[in-house]
Amino acid sequence: MCKSKANSAPKQQGKAREAAIGVSARAYLSRGNSSTLASVTVDLGGEYAIRGVRVVQSKNGPFVSMPQQKDSKGEYRDVVFPVTREARERLIDTVMDAYEQALEQTAKQSEEQDQDPVMTM
Repeated sequence: MCKSKANSAPKQQGKAREAAIGVSARAYLSRGNSSTLASVTVDLGGEYAIRGVRVVQSKNGPFVSMPQQKDSKGEYRDVVFPVTREARERLIDTVMDAYEQALEQTAKQSEEQDQDPVMTM
């Protein structure tokens, strides 16, 4: 079994790398009466992309759901997930910001369409 240098690096060095990774997201609003409010693609440092992140409506308000896969016992497990609390908070904040931005953009487009005169022939 081959050990990578990254695995043998001190933990402090790994935390420094984590802080340097940029996280961005693009939200795509869902249509219909589903509990899924948006599908989100997350970009990690311009090197990795995570598809299948969702903003889901619950009794307590919207929350971020990570991509899941059914295991051999029939239970759903997250396929991708943040390892540290800080990474989780940054990911959730970024996803929710992208969702709110998509809502604002849709509202603005709807408002602009309402103001455009309708041409008839």
